[in-house]
Amino acid sequence: MGDLGKMVPDALRTFIEPQIEQLSMTMEPLRCGVYGTVPKEVGEGFLWTAPIGDDCLVAVHSLRLGSPLVLEERPTDFSCIFSGSRATLLSLPERPPRPPSERENLAAFSQAGGVTRCALQAGALYESTSITYTPECLDRLRKAFPGDFDDVDEAMRSFDPASAPAEMLSVLRSFTPARAALPGAAAYFHAKALEAIAALSMRPGPAAPKARREDRELVEQAEAVMSARLSERLTAESIAGELFVSRSRLCEAFRRVRGSGVAETLRKERMDAACRLLSAGGAHIADVARAVGYARSSSFDEAFRREFGCSPAQWRQDAV
Repeated sequence: MGDLGKMVPDALRTFIEPQIEQLSMTMEPLRCGVYGTVPKEVGEGFLWTAPIGDDCLVAVHSLRLGSPLVLEERPTDFSCIFSGSRATLLSLPERPPRPPSERENLAAFSQAGGVTRCALQAGALYESTSITYTPECLDRLRKAFPGDFDDVDEAMRSFDPASAPAEMLSVLRSFTPARAALPGAAAYFHAKALEAIAALSMRPGPAAPKARREDRELVEQAEAVMSARLSERLTAESIAGELFVSRSRLCEAFRRVRGSGVAETLRKERMDAACRLLSAGGAHIADVARAVGYARSSSFDEAFRREFGCSPAQWRQDAV
């Protein structure tokens, strides 16, 4: 398998090593990741894969096999953002709910670890681009960006290609072996993997069902918790626990009543409170950050820039 062991961390090899073995591929290093072609006796095509840190993996493949093959995979738990050809989707253990297009069918899903088998037919075009996020990766993002990725699991479960973010396909298209050979490739792909999961987290949901009285009461109680305790590291899960409901129940109530998620509402509460404190003047930026639930000024600065397009200091200067 060439340089796979040197280039891909052990925790990520489970997602790609079985395919490389069964396709008899030899992988060679690029500037970012490893690349290999299918031997002529097996078929034609290529596979490129690159780690995004120690807990996220990108893979791109394009294959035509000379004879049928049952590809066995043995992944650990993961979540995935994916674009694949018709043949690729139809080879998966769970068939898509609607007939797929020939190419670039979008999907997002979470899957428990175990053994899966994909039946590949001779002559069919199997293409895919996938970003695989381990549970450790998602936990790291939640810690680094408080409140921004609390709803990722729900977004994965409820993903509908018809309402996918417009930028998701363009992000997946940016992962190419050619780009992997250029300077700055690793930093570029890190940013794109984050952009993809952020787009999924912020996507608009389906039309909200009619809110019930108990939904409105639950949302009002949750918003009261947010308003009173913004300085704490609140999450959808912690708020749900205080209100003695499940996290999914709370998220469903927010979608019905507000048409948005818990994390989005909490982020808006934090930003509104930050603007009030900044406009009042006097408080240091670090103090404002802590007052609205950000332990680090850098995390607050990043969240504020995403919301308003400028730093907290610049916003204060313009507001005065």
